[in-house]
Amino acid sequence: MVEKSDTRYSCFEKVVLFRHYKMSEAQRRPMSVGVKPANGYINGAAPLRSPSIVPQVDEFCRALGGKRPIHSILIANNGMAAVKFIRSIRTWAYETFGTEKAILLVAMATPEDMRINAEHIRIADQFVEVPGGTNNNNYANVQLIVEMAEITRVDAVWPGWGHASENPALPDALGAKGIVFLGPPAASMAALGDKIGSSLIAQAADVPTLPWSGSHVKIPPESCLVTIPDATYQEACVHTTEEAIASCRVVGYPAMIKASWGGGGKGIRKVHNDDEVKALFKQVQGEVPGSPIFIMKVASQSRHLEVQLLCDQYGNVAALHSRDCSVQRRHQKIIEEGPITVAPLETTKKLEQAARRLAKCVNYVGAATVEYLYSMETGEYYFLELNPRLQVEHPVTEWIAEINLPAAQVAVGMEIRRFYGMEHGGGYDAWRKTSIVATPFDFDKAESTKPKGHCVAVRVTSEDPDDGFKPTSGRVQELNFKSKPNVWAYFSVKSGGGIHEFSDSQFGHVFAFGESRALAIANMVLGLKEIQIRGEIRTNVDYTIDLLHALDYKENKIHTGWLDSRIAMRVRAERPPWYLSVVGGALYHISLVNSQVSLNIEGSKYTINMVRGGPGSYRLRMNDSEIEAEIHTLRDGGLLMQLDGNSHVVYAEEEAAGTRLLIDGRTCLLQNDHDPSKLVAETPCKLLRYLVVDGSHVDADTPYAEVEVMKMCMPLLSPASGKIHFKMSEGQAMQAGELIARLDLDDPSAVRKAEPFHGSFPILGPPTAISGKVHQRCAASLNAARMILAGYEHNIDEVVQSLLSCLDNPELPFLQWQECFAVLANRLPKELRDEAHLNAYPEKEKGAQERLIEPLMSLVKSYERGREGHARIIVQGLFEEYLSVEELFSDNIQADVIERLRLQYKKDLLKIVDIVLSHQGIKSKNKLILRLLEQLVYPNPAAYRDQLIRFSTLNHTNYSEFSGLCTSLIPWSSDAQCIYAVSTEGKSVTRADKT
Repeated sequence: MVEKSDTRYSCFEKVVLFRHYKMSEAQRRPMSVGVKPANGYINGAAPLRSPSIVPQVDEFCRALGGKRPIHSILIANNGMAAVKFIRSIRTWAYETFGTEKAILLVAMATPEDMRINAEHIRIADQFVEVPGGTNNNNYANVQLIVEMAEITRVDAVWPGWGHASENPALPDALGAKGIVFLGPPAASMAALGDKIGSSLIAQAADVPTLPWSGSHVKIPPESCLVTIPDATYQEACVHTTEEAIASCRVVGYPAMIKASWGGGGKGIRKVHNDDEVKALFKQVQGEVPGSPIFIMKVASQSRHLEVQLLCDQYGNVAALHSRDCSVQRRHQKIIEEGPITVAPLETTKKLEQAARRLAKCVNYVGAATVEYLYSMETGEYYFLELNPRLQVEHPVTEWIAEINLPAAQVAVGMEIRRFYGMEHGGGYDAWRKTSIVATPFDFDKAESTKPKGHCVAVRVTSEDPDDGFKPTSGRVQELNFKSKPNVWAYFSVKSGGGIHEFSDSQFGHVFAFGESRALAIANMVLGLKEIQIRGEIRTNVDYTIDLLHALDYKENKIHTGWLDSRIAMRVRAERPPWYLSVVGGALYHISLVNSQVSLNIEGSKYTINMVRGGPGSYRLRMNDSEIEAEIHTLRDGGLLMQLDGNSHVVYAEEEAAGTRLLIDGRTCLLQNDHDPSKLVAETPCKLLRYLVVDGSHVDADTPYAEVEVMKMCMPLLSPASGKIHFKMSEGQAMQAGELIARLDLDDPSAVRKAEPFHGSFPILGPPTAISGKVHQRCAASLNAARMILAGYEHNIDEVVQSLLSCLDNPELPFLQWQECFAVLANRLPKELRDEAHLNAYPEKEKGAQERLIEPLMSLVKSYERGREGHARIIVQGLFEEYLSVEELFSDNIQADVIERLRLQYKKDLLKIVDIVLSHQGIKSKNKLILRLLEQLVYPNPAAYRDQLIRFSTLNHTNYSEFSGLCTSLIPWSSDAQCIYAVSTEGKSVTRADKT
């Protein structure tokens, strides 16, 4: 009997043999741990804990009526399950004992997990290395788990979910070694973990079930505690395709073909007629080899509802609120929430009581979830199955019931009888107070109270929504999540890690809380928009945000087939605007000053001509339209793109199908040219079986093979019609890009090709805001002139005209002074700002003040000879930039020049690139110099005599256009009484006396 200090507390406050602490901030982020041994096989007594902690855990167990103190636990799982368990136990240990290291946590580590820097290995106290490959070699290998538990001398094993968590052989094997299994006994697991057995037991416990192949099979309630006779069990199964067809006709189409040992979307197919049964029955058998098969009626337009149970060894069964997991894709949960809002409160209570009856039937111990299908039309509910383990979505219950479920599992493993909690003041010694004042408490008489608020959960998976949710694997370059007060998440990987081919596709779980369902949904959307994930994997984040925005979901009008129907209608996540994808893709591929790029995006072929106006400035032309864009390279390899006055962050990742762009968190694919006659693997996978005969004919969009990708079975569809020839053997592992088969196309000309895009860019403004003030226009024109000299392209006539116009503007000196003075104003002494003379300062301070106002003095000096003198300084500077590069190449072979530059700039090769790039733009540079000669040098050649001489000595055909003109100007460059007129072709000069 569980004991409690005050019977006024509700079932949900008293329940669960554990304290109802809300998940603290410590549980929402990983905690640092001690150094691990280099080899897991040397794990022994843990040196990571204080010696005083062991007797404290012993005292805790005894004081609360427990029998088996647990000091160390082997985590027989990886990924999400292992990370969540470690974080939960660390939180509980710190709150209970004042140290997160009170319980030693040992992880199992495969070579693949080690390679990707798996989070559960990093945060565990110790780890043991186990063989790699599929889970039958490691996390699902019962013998190996038991051996690892013995080697590490742990007190208990936690199985998590998936892998060996539902294998009755594991608790039996551990029990034989005296090791606690943190889950149900083997008999209960075998009875309820099996879908067929649990349905028979549900019928015996008067829990409603859907019509199924075992509806006619009855067992007495008292036989639930013993093994169901094999003959009775087999009577509920279907063994052949013919039996499956007969059973489907009895229960009625549509029906489900289900493997009793299946789960997570494996071993389940929906069929609508006899032909589909013939085609899919073998697939179900192949996905879960050896599993019994049964048929169940499909409950259309139904909701998937759950009840969380926690049971102890003394016959107490607590129902910990409810969950709604109706948003599913191929029977895999995507969005979970709790509590139930679609059913009346009375129905929810019936679901809870039915779940409790079912658990009591088999003397269940530990955490479990009872799943139901609920008809929104009739209000009826039907038993679906019982999961004899903790489920992925259990944090939903933790939030609304304020309980730490993994820690509760440990308490049950210690066989603790007394509940304790914050009603005794909380703190590290709350359990001592509880052990003194506890009084008897009866779960059967308790009334359920309203749960706290509403919680929505979203699974983050490495699946590609654009490719049938095919799982993807690879490195994770960046994973960043910003938690909020009502939103938290945990992930099994970090930045720099990855997801390997044997991982589960789920690598993250996000939870959002709100006082109402609407607030919880809004908080979730905001939380998901804070996630940044980049790398070789694809994710479902964008797609899920769209689901949460869907009107049906907001109005709670969803059902278990809702998401699959959206997928069938090809409702996709929002894409970036088409022109953003085109510009982002073009800028990602540019390499030269002038280049042309062709991009295939969703069936359209875009051809873009690009011209660089500077290191990060571009003009893109397409079909007589032109836009400007600027980019800046980020340290993490991304591009910060400025377009039409707005900024966008662009990342790119190469994959088998093309280049995947991530623009402002939304994705698009720049597709490679596709050859439909080559059927290749797009991700690492295992070829399970061919669905057609080698050499046979296949139609377009029909499955020709089935592959296993990260524990999921996926069909491969033929892109066109033709005769297929296999190149791979069944059972063979493949890498992305490997050839699976060739297709002799029926009509090669009928293959869909990208259609040329004949439209134009939208009318867009400049990349950044442009000022109309003359001094800022002057600076922009001068910068454009320098970019031309650096080898980039601009409209030379416009640049020269704008520059000269600005230099001749009488407002220019004043505005330049204002701009320069504004920079120095706060640093100048007050008396100097108020027109005090510099000479008034003592000699010691005068030098410092002169250095301070040097920019102002330089500006003044440039105007000593008026605006013409200032313009002359500007033009002379441009001439110097031209000569500093071209004098290197004058009368020299380019290859020799580059070789000398390599020796000169060994540590700065980019300097060589800049010089060569500048020289390659010689035609544009010459044109700019000629325009400046025409406008400023011819009227006053004497001011430019030194540079004219240097121009005239340039000896190469590249400079012949103007070097002769400069030579003819030199004799007259000292004659101040002459003016010169240049011919319209710029090839002759005439002298005339000024008088």
